[in-house]
Amino acid sequence: MDFLYFPEDKSEYIPGIISVVIIFILSVLIVRLLVKASRKQVKQLEEQGYPAVYKDGFDAGKSDQDVVDPQEAVRIANEKKAAHKKTKF
Repeated sequence: MDFLYFPEDKSEYIPGIISVVIIFILSVLIVRLLVKASRKQVKQLEEQGYPAVYKDGFDAGKSDQDVVDPQEAVRIANEKKAAHKKTKF
């Protein structure tokens, strides 16, 4: 069993533990940045008139009655676009 190496001096584990902690912290930060960027993109799309329909916990504050069917949301958004175009001219 020469391929398994368990050092007698436990201080040799410290660099490995430090690198795992750093990688974990960086991965958490990256995920948070990605979520923040995704929410920003959704907000921009909603401002342009595209509907955003959330499922699986993204709308934690909304009840089941507030969640609209995706096709219904698209229909409503298209109606808003058409109304906006009519008032524009």
